[in-house]
Amino acid sequence: MRFRWGIFTLLWACTAAPVHAQPIGDALKRFMYDDAVATVHLRSFYFDRTNPQWPNNVAWAGGGWVGYESGWLYDTVQIGAVGYTTQPLWAPATTPGSGILKTGQYGFFVLGQAYASVQAKGQTFTAYRQLIDELEVNPNDDRMIPNTFEAYALRGKLGAVNYFAGYVAAMKFKDSPYFINMGQRAGAPNHNAGMGLFSLKYGSLDDLRLRGSVYYVPDILTSSYGDIAKTTTLNDWLKFRFESNVMVQGSNGLDLLTGRPFSTWSAGARATFLVSDFTVWGAYTQVGSAYQYQTPYGQWIGYTKQITLDFDRANERAWQAGITYNFAGIGLKGLTLLASATFGNGAINALTGAPLSNNNEFDFDVIYQVASDASPDWLRPLQLRWRMGLVDQTLNGVTTYINDYRAILNYEVKFGGAKR
Repeated sequence: MRFRWGIFTLLWACTAAPVHAQPIGDALKRFMYDDAVATVHLRSFYFDRTNPQWPNNVAWAGGGWVGYESGWLYDTVQIGAVGYTTQPLWAPATTPGSGILKTGQYGFFVLGQAYASVQAKGQTFTAYRQLIDELEVNPNDDRMIPNTFEAYALRGKLGAVNYFAGYVAAMKFKDSPYFINMGQRAGAPNHNAGMGLFSLKYGSLDDLRLRGSVYYVPDILTSSYGDIAKTTTLNDWLKFRFESNVMVQGSNGLDLLTGRPFSTWSAGARATFLVSDFTVWGAYTQVGSAYQYQTPYGQWIGYTKQITLDFDRANERAWQAGITYNFAGIGLKGLTLLASATFGNGAINALTGAPLSNNNEFDFDVIYQVASDASPDWLRPLQLRWRMGLVDQTLNGVTTYINDYRAILNYEVKFGGAKR
């Protein structure tokens, strides 16, 4: 209710603008229709993971989202909303846990975004349900529905630096229709806590890029992240990119996440050669021995993250080699192949010091975005993706396997008003 009244207050304030700015009727027409955009995104997701022990995780779901975003009323106020759904197309009760449906293999609907924004002098304040993609706090859109957040945030640019500063009250995880507070999401079920989040970003990946962030959830978790990336042009056909990151986190206050203080870290580096349609890279990451790195608010952004495993366990060291090829160079526009291999060892149980399995993962990712000049316009939004992760885990001379297969269809169209 407070949120709805807040929107009405903002709209009233803008309609009280001087009459010389623009007649209110014309302004509202531009706001609600001419400059507005509606989005329909269809998604189908088949997930099939074979585990070393029962149960396996298998499901096929369909759904997506429908969204609306207005124009800017007097260049000051904007509103928007996105409704998401995922529904079972084939979901055996004996194979739960895919993450593309709610617990129990059930579908759901959720109003994942519902926001009002106010902008002035290049700075924008956005309130209530929204997407956030700020390094360690991110949508992690690798299932049917992304993570979304209830937040009150200021975004903008100061000189050459983009910033984000906000309070995040709650989060809707990708396989749930419910928004829960940030303390509960981290794993402290009886503690209600929000998050303070701040980030800075400078430059471009094409040249020099610097990024950093910190979040604080009282009595739960403090986490900070920083990275640097530098791309150098060696000649007309070859570029070299070097990236390095470091992240440090630990408990704070009453230590409600684990009941005792803890801290850990992760660091890594990646070197990439870019040759026209061909990319080759190598990466290394290492995690501190005191605790597994915690990622309750999004995807782990270490360089060795794979389709199935993150390689972020306590004391884990991982090496990765990978290749990307865009087939446009041989006439197959829109077809891309990604393949990588990651080898991890040294992981331990942080509480007991006992060794954990050495894990290896081999990934293959094929993406086809319709791009043929002969394709009709209605077909061009179609994207097909096939992903495979093959994992072997060895402990005390015994090797077990995980086979992870995913087939994904995306189709998105946007509808605009008179100016589109």
